[in-house]
Amino acid sequence: MKHQPHLLFAITVILMTGCTNKNSTGNKELKQTFTAPMIIPSSPDTLMANGRRNIFLVGRREEPGLFVERAIFPPAYKSNPHTHQGNLNITVITGSFNLALSSNPDSATIANVYGPGSFVIIPANQPHFEWFTETTVMDITGIGPLKTMNLTIVHSSK
Repeated sequence: MKHQPHLLFAITVILMTGCTNKNSTGNKELKQTFTAPMIIPSSPDTLMANGRRNIFLVGRREEPGLFVERAIFPPAYKSNPHTHQGNLNITVITGSFNLALSSNPDSATIANVYGPGSFVIIPANQPHFEWFTETTVMDITGIGPLKTMNLTIVHSSK
């Protein structure tokens, strides 16, 4: 009985040593990587004259129901002030964009800049305009049919 504490200690040391070994080849960690191809539904090329391109992932904004589109904006792209009759949900994938919640293009100083990972909801009927200083990729979702209504540009009086 007087050897039990020593035996218990020896077993504990053996178990602890066995648990700290990462694998039988030494301290090298095994890394498992997974790669899967990106699957994008076939979609007509929608390159527009202003340089914007849309890839329609689910539905279309002009049709009833959920739509998801991947939008690619070139540097120097700028929209005119406009609204949409439904909410737009935007996730920035790469790049960044400037968003001003106003119909006054002179109010660009009150814009917010959103970068990768940002999630923005533009509420229905909210006047806004956006511009891009770098190539930006974003996912835009909403419920269609959704139209863009251009607004009369109102400049601030100085």
